Amino acid sequence: MDALVLGRPNAGKSLFVINFAAYLGLKEIRVEALDGDGTARRQRLAIDLARRQLVSHVPYKTMALQTVHIDLMGTKSKHALTLTDTVGITEEIPGELVVRRAIAIVLSRLSLGPMVFHIVDASAVGYSSIETVSLVDDGLARYAGSITTYAILATKMDKEGAKVGLDRLRERFQGYPIIPISGVTRRGFKDVKSFILRHWQ
Repeated sequence: MDALVLGRPNAGKSLFVINFAAYLGLKEIRVEALDGDGTARRQRLAIDLARRQLVSHVPYKTMALQTVHIDLMGTKSKHALTLTDTVGITEEIPGELVVRRAIAIVLSRLSLGPMVFHIVDASAVGYSSIETVSLVDDGLARYAGSITTYAILATKMDKEGAKVGLDRLRERFQGYPIIPISGVTRRGFKDVKSFILRHWQ
């Protein structure tokens, strides 16, 4: 099963992928990165090192499709899961060519994967206004939700304002599955695992 993890910059995509792998018992992750020019890179990283190297508060830290391979245990058997982390998508067209190419690759992959996890920062939505959810988020929900197995992961639920943000997301995205999670506390990770197994293809 392949799952694409997408959303706006700094929504918590990379941290979710790494901490979900840790939640499933991995001590290290195998990362395959595909750059915009087609160059493939492979590396093994301990979980703590992966957090230091792959997670940042700087926008566009992730500039490649970064696929993590995970063995997911079901009730009776083991399943091979890949989670692909992606560059953040914004309404504006980025000035840097490398960022534009990375976003184009993400959008081209969107229709190919059997599952999409759409990361939305619930704390940012709750802290300000519902307009913190951008037109990009609306478009991703409508498109991905119509062509593939899709869920919104309302992340950063450990932060102030996240509960209000979650209520606003549920109001705005009625009819779409929304799973509240925290990459820090691992809240909701059991629900994410159940969602994956329930929709296994």
